[in-house]
Amino acid sequence: MPALSKSLEFTINSSTVVAVTYPNTATDVMIYKSEKQKGDGYYGNSDGLHTVAYTATPSFIGTITMQATLATEPVESDWFNVVGTTSSYTVFNVRTTSTVDLYNFSGNFVWVRGHIRIADGAVEVIHYNH
Repeated sequence: MPALSKSLEFTINSSTVVAVTYPNTATDVMIYKSEKQKGDGYYGNSDGLHTVAYTATPSFIGTITMQATLATEPVESDWFNVVGTTSSYTVFNVRTTSTVDLYNFSGNFVWVRGHIRIADGAVEVIHYNH
């Protein structure tokens, strides 16, 4: 039976974290992919409904999107972006507080993961539910 909600975890420098922060020493856009999580299709559920919430700091610049696969044992080429789940933040998005974006998406995906392209700031957490 699936969990009610979980925070996606990222492995960074051999540590497992839920928050992804742009390193002070970086000069390029960094890409991070979360550990895979079981999707609705893993359990054989027929509605395929998933929900995700992204929380980003006011200084976050980059994109956050969900990726999914239908493969039971996926390799990198099996993953694809889930249409309608991308949040994009630029220097022109003036924010004074953390931003929370919510998305519902449907598909009998076996696995899902978060994908972050970060140029500054931090993603505090990606909450996932199916």
